[in-house]
Amino acid sequence: MPNRVFESKLDKVLKKIPPLGRVLSSLFGIFELFILEFFRKIDEKFRIYTLGIVDKYILKGRWGGKVVPLDRNINVDTKFVTSQEIFGLLSKSKVVGISWCYCRAIQRKYNKPNCDHPLHTCIHIGFGETLYEIPFKSSNLKKVTKKEIKELLEECDERGLIHQLIYFPNPQFYYLVCNCCSCCCVVLNKFLKSGSPQMVKSDFVTTTDLELCINCGNCEKWCNFGARVMHNGKLQLNSKMCFGCGICISKCPNKAISLNKKS
Repeated sequence: MPNRVFESKLDKVLKKIPPLGRVLSSLFGIFELFILEFFRKIDEKFRIYTLGIVDKYILKGRWGGKVVPLDRNINVDTKFVTSQEIFGLLSKSKVVGISWCYCRAIQRKYNKPNCDHPLHTCIHIGFGETLYEIPFKSSNLKKVTKKEIKELLEECDERGLIHQLIYFPNPQFYYLVCNCCSCCCVVLNKFLKSGSPQMVKSDFVTTTDLELCINCGNCEKWCNFGARVMHNGKLQLNSKMCFGCGICISKCPNKAISLNKKS
């Protein structure tokens, strides 16, 4: 699922006519909170996982999150385009503001998990954007400054939150940038538990210099995806499990980890 390629007739139409995808993305974004709350109430009443069922039989992975690393975590020698790094991407999107996170607010209201991450971490895009056209867009930020966005993203990175582009109707069209924790996030939490709803890997993967690695196990604690596991005091890596979020990089005391573009 994480590497699913969207190549249906609809996706071919969306590639030829990006404005259609932006409209669909915007409309879904408008009703997203109502949809999530509706599903939550059904889950609560009937003890089922409604979103997983809807994703499997109706949405089929067309709604979910694409992981995007923070720019500072990317290897300085890596060449990348705007759609692969979050600061440049947001500077060319119609950002209208930062709002509260539905997932954390609901968890605190009903389930009271032990989560101390801030509530206002969702960066809203005014009109659905497309990665096909993003390099040609100009900056048009409102209500929040670039400095505020940068500070928010850096704080979330320090907290180990995963940066995600929330998309619809496929990973090329997004309407929201979320900073997600595994304890509250609908997309991340459900994906880690059951593989649904859809999560798409970033365009990067981590590499580790084993000569610099001191096998402290710190990166294992911060890896949400099980790509880093300590076994008999030695670090074991599984690049297939890595989503390229880059969180482990800032947590490595010996700077043994780097984030590189996939070949």
